[in-house]
Amino acid sequence: MALFRNCRTVTVQLRGFASSSSRRVGPESPNFIDVPGTIQPDFPSKPRVKGTLPVPKEIFSVRRKDKPSPEYIDAAARLPSKEPEIDPQDPHAEYIQRKRDMAEMRRQNLHQGLTELHARKQWTDKRMKERSLEKQERRERIFRQPEREDERLTRPSVTQDLLNHTVLPDSGREARLAQSQANYADQQNRKEHERQDMLQELYMNARNFIITEEQLAEEIARVFPDGENEAWRSDGQNGENIWNLGNPQTVQSIVNDSKKNETSRWDLYQERVKKLGENITGGKL
Repeated sequence: MALFRNCRTVTVQLRGFASSSSRRVGPESPNFIDVPGTIQPDFPSKPRVKGTLPVPKEIFSVRRKDKPSPEYIDAAARLPSKEPEIDPQDPHAEYIQRKRDMAEMRRQNLHQGLTELHARKQWTDKRMKERSLEKQERRERIFRQPEREDERLTRPSVTQDLLNHTVLPDSGREARLAQSQANYADQQNRKEHERQDMLQELYMNARNFIITEEQLAEEIARVFPDGENEAWRSDGQNGENIWNLGNPQTVQSIVNDSKKNETSRWDLYQERVKKLGENITGGKL
């Protein structure tokens, strides 16, 4: 131990960086680096309160108007029916007396709390009613007050003649109403005719509907006959099946077929005659 008596403690000198603060704070502190502030002082931001406050309970509800009465308080905090005297020699005498004092304090707090809360509720309701009546009176007074003379004389766009709310005579009103009614009747009649045409077309097309299992079996046998169909191997030629209808026709091919093929021309004439007959008879053929 004698060898270390003359040893001295080494003094450590702290030297900060050029960007560090002159205050002795650690790198984990937000004040470790000085950030220049604005010239005008900033107002402290309002702290954000997380969560929502619960809805306050209605103490004096409409169904229980007897809460501030003494009868309700006496019934809520009844006095004990038997309260024997405390024996001083009892080892639990102090505990029993403290329990009785706490019960009496709870009765007093209940009476005082209900009385003060009822008085505050009455004062709040009265003040709210007074403010509401005051706002209503102020609103009615503003509505009934006459217009100021300077506003009336300095209005740039509204003249006194435009403020006259008399209804001007309308000579063509009856004619316009009659025309509107006629247009509406024509539109409804057109819709009715279109609806009848659709029903007639549905009735005519219903002859080809498959409604029974026998018709479905016959259609399947016709479209998918037994054996191998040569027309199904490629779509180069037209067939009866939906998968081998051939190449789609172009406009030029349709024009040429209608000019050269007499059968196509006959079909075209028949289609035109059919449309003419439908327009004459008023229904689908």
